[in-house]
Amino acid sequence: MNNEYPYASMRDSFDLSAYFVVGPEDCKGRPLTDVVDQALRGGATFIQLRAKKADASELTAMAQDIAQIIEDNNKSDSVAFVIDDRADVVWQARRKGIKVDGVHIGQTDMEPREARALLGDEAIVGLSAETESLVKLINELPDGCIDYIGAGPLHVSKTKPEASVGGNDGSGKTLDDKQINTICAACDFPVVVGGGVTAADMAMLAGTKAAGWFAVSAIAGADDPEAATRAMVEGWKAVRGEKRHGYAKRIVTHTPAADTQAAQEGTAPAGAEATEKKFTNAKEAKAAQKLAKQQRVDIAARGSKQRDKAHIRKTKPVHFENQFGSYDLEVPYTEIKLSDTPGVGPNPPFIDYNTEGPKCDPKEGLKPLRLDWIKDRGDVEEYEGRRRNLEDDGKRAIKRGRATKEWRGRTHQPMRAKDHPVTQMWYARHGIITPEMKYVAERENCNVELVRSELAAGRAVMPCNINHPEAEPMIIGSAFLTKLNANMGNSAVTSSIDEEVEKLTWATKWGADTVMDLSTGNDIHTTREWILRNSPVPIGTVPMYQALEKVEDDASKLSWELFRDTVIEQCEQGVDYMTIHAGVLLRFVPLTANRVTGIVSRGGSIMAEWCLQHHQESFLYTHFDELCDIFAKYDVAFSLGDGLRPGSLADANDAAQIAELMTLGELTQRAWDKDVQVMIEGPGHIPFDTVRMNIEMEKAICKNAPFYTLGPLTTDTAPGYDHITSAIGATEIGRYGTAMLCYVTPKEHLGLPNKDDVKQGVIAYKIACHAADIAKHHPHAQDRDLAISKARFEFRWLDQFNLSYDPDTAIAFHDDTLPAEPAKMAHFCSMCGPKFCSMAISQNIRKQFGGAAAQEKLVQDTLAGKIPSAQKARGALTTPAASATPAGTASAEDIQAGMAEMSRKFQEGGSKLYQPAQ
Repeated sequence: MNNEYPYASMRDSFDLSAYFVVGPEDCKGRPLTDVVDQALRGGATFIQLRAKKADASELTAMAQDIAQIIEDNNKSDSVAFVIDDRADVVWQARRKGIKVDGVHIGQTDMEPREARALLGDEAIVGLSAETESLVKLINELPDGCIDYIGAGPLHVSKTKPEASVGGNDGSGKTLDDKQINTICAACDFPVVVGGGVTAADMAMLAGTKAAGWFAVSAIAGADDPEAATRAMVEGWKAVRGEKRHGYAKRIVTHTPAADTQAAQEGTAPAGAEATEKKFTNAKEAKAAQKLAKQQRVDIAARGSKQRDKAHIRKTKPVHFENQFGSYDLEVPYTEIKLSDTPGVGPNPPFIDYNTEGPKCDPKEGLKPLRLDWIKDRGDVEEYEGRRRNLEDDGKRAIKRGRATKEWRGRTHQPMRAKDHPVTQMWYARHGIITPEMKYVAERENCNVELVRSELAAGRAVMPCNINHPEAEPMIIGSAFLTKLNANMGNSAVTSSIDEEVEKLTWATKWGADTVMDLSTGNDIHTTREWILRNSPVPIGTVPMYQALEKVEDDASKLSWELFRDTVIEQCEQGVDYMTIHAGVLLRFVPLTANRVTGIVSRGGSIMAEWCLQHHQESFLYTHFDELCDIFAKYDVAFSLGDGLRPGSLADANDAAQIAELMTLGELTQRAWDKDVQVMIEGPGHIPFDTVRMNIEMEKAICKNAPFYTLGPLTTDTAPGYDHITSAIGATEIGRYGTAMLCYVTPKEHLGLPNKDDVKQGVIAYKIACHAADIAKHHPHAQDRDLAISKARFEFRWLDQFNLSYDPDTAIAFHDDTLPAEPAKMAHFCSMCGPKFCSMAISQNIRKQFGGAAAQEKLVQDTLAGKIPSAQKARGALTTPAASATPAGTASAEDIQAGMAEMSRKFQEGGSKLYQPAQ
């Protein structure tokens, strides 16, 4: 396996017993992936994609879809997948990381030797040929070149009516059991037999030496492909049982070029050891050794093993009653157990805020925590909802007839308000304390009345769509802990549904309070469904991205009706807050014309283009009140977008930015008038000295609505490190009251973040949020700092690791130089070593000279001219025998004079601590 293709070879583990050949033209108009899915459920053990009319691009897309279906069925390690004829497409798919295990070639296709040379020794290569030519081919092929033989036909085939044992001569001559056994005995390869095979042939075939059967029409053309496959599999197993065939001889003859580098880096596959690089230069050898060691540290730091062991999610029961019902809430928290302080006693566990959510099977999703709370209020109704369209998932879904990976877990009928808004703001303004408010108060360790009053005033928001009952309630406002948002989502270039769900769970594990799904690529609707059903935190979106996908990226085709439909689609799915760029007005667009970086907001630039093309005001602005009415029915919060935010320091605080902010102030009040929750997005790239000005302007203009900022980035000079440049600005803006900080990853401006980038972004922003909470003197904000500082001073190394935001990186860095377990009890690290550790010295001072009172007495005695007996015994200070003062003492005047003299000499020497040797 090489760097591009991360999957293990199936050459020694494939199963030919139930081999299914299929292509789009075989499926009677049904989606190819549906037929494959049903065949897998019926027991197919090997899949071959055969699509003679498809080009390379189309074949690659089909291969990706089939590989995903195999993975969805948890059969990636047991079902092999090959493509017919096209070794070039197999090579391309494997380079792209798509799990295609090999190629099946015919007698007139690429020569087997060349296919093996192209694909390397890890790929499966199967071969079909005319029966009369098989013996000759088998004798000519070297060992290790192919892995199995396809023989046929058993009957005259619907898909190949011209085929016969002698070739495509139309003679109709077919195989019998004796010929099958002859072919099997003549070669060392397993043989799979097909051609018109049905369930009725299983007993005969299973009684031969064949390794299995292959079928096309019997399965792909069946009304129920799953049942058809199952019947054939059961017929085969009735004779053979679970017995498996053998495998061809494996002789490594070809190592792909990509593996040469892998071998040099020490990651070559078995059998490729001969390509390992040997060093003759000592410097090169040492450099390689250091690199390997650093890679081990990096790999350890990327994980969560120590964090998962130390940060334990627990819940505390809280009973709550209101006019709608009685509830036993289970409020989550994180417990970090601490070790004892040596010689003193136990330390209580540290309790922290938890965003991780309960564990669940991603295919099933989370339980609907809030469903009863919502229904008990009696102000919502279930309804059929809008009809799902394939257009919701984009062009590729339409072409293949389905999304890549349909959601099959828990679903519920969409709900909406009946008679009045069902927003948490509406309840708060009517004096109703909901279970959500009580839940939040317990998480924040505050009075529930603070929660209610801040919501009622609009100074805080609780994004919790009634159609996302899986979410654990949380609050965003300057009176509460500073929150962190993580962005994710696919693009037209990269990522998959599985990757996005993995990034969601990874982000919430490390501390993301909300997540925005910013998908702009394939399967937008289905990706969002998977994310929502698995998310314990509020999910935000920018509906404009999906609306644009529906019109094939042509902004001129956008309309209010299309956008409204997209918004309702997302409301019914359960999106908790939406970024709406309603402040980008037609008259503001020219204000950006002379900017260095123009309009850097995707949503803002789309609306600006639409306004200019249509010579009209933004439909987001003209229909804003209707949007408010929609949001009020589902409790969706506005995140009023900063579509004209500066994308560089040169454009910061300009007329366009301020004009949009003024409009957002107007829109905030319009939303509040309809009891809809609002937060305001802000700046982008601004100089550090103007950060405070930006938050104060927002508070004044938007009447203290919660501010939600990406960064801001305080310099434009650090691509690859913008999680740092932005966290600096984020800390400052959080200090002055920004309620939620949107993380930036190291990939900002460079590419779509992966799982590692997500972790780095979240950790950087956890630090920024925490530093902001300390700076604004939030209650108990400094408790964690005190706990870790105490552990550090007491050399409780594991506690120090575990109390950090990223225990795995902390322990990996420590163990890089001191890996032995006893080093985790040592009173030093590799920075200072055993003799120069300042904290160890400080501890020795306390042991030798006592605590604060004893040390203070020693100082006063020294200043008074008294020498403690311990010092006298060491001869630390002596006076001449002829001194007028008693032995062992010095007058205060003498001491002061001596100190003054030494001070004078120090100043004459240039006030330098170290002087040249005389």
